[in-house]
Amino acid sequence: MKLVLHSYTFRRYPLRHVFAVARRYGWDGIELVHFHFDPARVEDEVAEAVALGRRYGVAIHCVGYTGDFVGDDPLDRAASLALARRTIEACARNGIELVNGWSGTLERDPDDWRRNGSAIAEQRHYDRAAEGYQELGEYAQRHGVRVGVEVYPGSVHDTVAGTARLLAMVDHPFVFATADPGNAYVVSPADRDPEILDQLAGRLGYFHLKNLHPDGGRANFNVDTADGVLDNYAWITKAYALGVPAICVEYCGDGDPHPPIARAGDYVRDCLALRDDLDRRHEAAEAAETAARDVTRPTGPPVAPEEEAAAALVAQEAAALAGAPGSGR
Repeated sequence: MKLVLHSYTFRRYPLRHVFAVARRYGWDGIELVHFHFDPARVEDEVAEAVALGRRYGVAIHCVGYTGDFVGDDPLDRAASLALARRTIEACARNGIELVNGWSGTLERDPDDWRRNGSAIAEQRHYDRAAEGYQELGEYAQRHGVRVGVEVYPGSVHDTVAGTARLLAMVDHPFVFATADPGNAYVVSPADRDPEILDQLAGRLGYFHLKNLHPDGGRANFNVDTADGVLDNYAWITKAYALGVPAICVEYCGDGDPHPPIARAGDYVRDCLALRDDLDRRHEAAEAAETAARDVTRPTGPPVAPEEEAAAALVAQEAAALAGAPGSGR
């Protein structure tokens, strides 16, 4: 499983700093988002970012797309989809196989994520999102790029259930889900259990990891990945079990991001190592149990049922004779 550093973590620093930190702490790549490039110049900016990453020995695993596929203005929708297509093509030209983002937001109360997105979405919003992602899926497939749909606050896919619903409508092999438990925890109590990811089985291609403390209807992200309310060991191992090829870690809190993101990398690696160690211990225990059963199992050729019944009858007759008069007993 690849470990990817989200560039949003260092949103107040230049892109070269992101690459340098990623190399320093051994990340496998970065997710490049619009804090570090100008979407209006996406073709040139992605090419320049890839060249910069090569100088630091760090790849770009994913590029973010932004826009609004669900709003009422058809011109805005068309412009957003056009920009997403340009982002896909820029990635294809530079050997990047993944874009990730969301379809736009529906907002009623910015201070309460529970009152936005899927809570107020109508069927027309899902229809527009599905139509947009079907178009992007076809375009991406022709370019060898996959499209991630992130579980994102305020979107129609702000929960796992909403994302599963949308992907069922899209039904395209190059469009899949990006889970983000930190984004969904406040929105939906159901999204606090890692088993909910089973709803995305076969359609879960990417994973965002962070932690939080609830703050009313919002999330407080000023917390390390290992702390907060999410049991991230459980989420990491569940994502691994479902075949997710990469986890992208981000620190979305305030202050100096360097210490928490360094600890986050170590924590995720420790979780993966612990999972491997526990798997080996389980296998050893099961092998010992099997061996113990083999030792206590009777040896010799198997006895046919009819032979076993005949032997039982002979034994009964012998017992009767042994207790008969004149038997000496």
